Amino acid sequence: MTNSESTTSHRVLDQRWDGRSTFTVEEAGCEILGLSKCSAYAAANSGELPAIRVGRRWIVPRHALERMLSG
Repeated sequence: MTNSESTTSHRVLDQRWDGRSTFTVEEAGCEILGLSKCSAYAAANSGELPAIRVGRRWIVPRHALERMLSG
């Protein structure tokens, strides 16, 4: 198995998200998980979506989202 094969066989997120270490709640909730905007923010607020509040923004760390999707 080559290095590229081992990387792609364990891929959790689509290749278009490569290079990103954080996502907005709309990206993580709506685009990746398929939730509505309202449901995505409700999930972030309740802790169901692993998000961190920074001022008025919600940030979803990639490692936390991948861990949630893998487990």
